[in-house]
Amino acid sequence: MAHLAPRRVLRVTPGPQSDWFSHESQKAFYAGTYRVTEESNRMGLRLEGAAIAAAAGGEMISEGVSLGAIQITAGGLPIILFVEQQTTGGYPKIANVISADLASLGQLKPRDEVRFEPVEMETARTLLAEQEKWLASKELILA
Repeated sequence: MAHLAPRRVLRVTPGPQSDWFSHESQKAFYAGTYRVTEESNRMGLRLEGAAIAAAAGGEMISEGVSLGAIQITAGGLPIILFVEQQTTGGYPKIANVISADLASLGQLKPRDEVRFEPVEMETARTLLAEQEKWLASKELILA
C-alpha cells in the first residue's frame, strides 16, 4: 500500500512567479526542510524554516490562486494554499504542489517536516494519470 503512504517530499511544478526569485532563493527553497506550524488550517499550511529572500519583482497585484499554490510571504516563509484557500492572493507563488501529491498534503499535521522536489509538468501529468488508474483498480475493491 505504498501508494497510500503520505509523502514528506512533495513534488511541485514552478509557480507563476517562480522567475521572480533568484537562483539562490530557489535553490534554498528546494534544499530546505520546513515544519508545519500550529497556525495551519484548511485554508493554508504555514511553514517555518529558512526564509526565502524576497522576490525580485517587488509588490504584486492580487490574482487568482490555485489549490496547492506555495506563496512566499513578505517575511520569506511559505504558505501552501489548501482546500478552503482564498480565491485571490497577493504574495508571489514560487511553486505549486502537483495534483498527485494533494492527498499527502492533506495528511500533514503541525510539527511534520516537509521538503519540495521540482518536477516537469509532463511528469506531474503522468503521476496523476498513474494515481487515477491505481485508484480505479480492482486492487482497492474490498469483497
